[in-house]
Amino acid sequence: MSKPIPIGHVIVGTWRLTAFTERNLETGAVSYPFGEMAKALVIYEANGYVATIFVRSDRKPPITPQATDQEAMDLYRSMIAFAGRYEVDGNRLTYHPEISWNEAWNGTTQERVIEVSEDRLETNSVPVVSPLTGVRARLGASKIGWLAFDRRRHPPRSLQRDDEHRQGQ
Repeated sequence: MSKPIPIGHVIVGTWRLTAFTERNLETGAVSYPFGEMAKALVIYEANGYVATIFVRSDRKPPITPQATDQEAMDLYRSMIAFAGRYEVDGNRLTYHPEISWNEAWNGTTQERVIEVSEDRLETNSVPVVSPLTGVRARLGASKIGWLAFDRRRHPPRSLQRDDEHRQGQ
């Protein structure tokens, strides 16, 4: 069973992705698995639940409401989404997905090494099977994912404009 999240832990809240890279530990080469402008939100609740979605910034909507097989495949391969429990133990963040875009993740354990402050969260993956390539990273010959997030404190500008518009009526 998951450990309770300490009351007032700084990770609790909503975080917006600012960077997502993979670095080859042998060559130092850096890649952008979801493009240089990937998008994501992660919501950590004090009750130990988390929900997240990551997408490529260049995703294209289907031409009609019902996606073709190719459009559906492209959309599936351009996202990561899951929800479930999480634990924080020092600088270790552990996810326990209960529902996800990829059924293979359900019931697994996803570990990260984190640095978190009031306004910034950085995570590094540990060797796992990549959900993007299906390749198992190996110690000494692996790619490590690095992600950076900024805390979300206010509603997006579009929501603020909607509120301002309603107040003016």
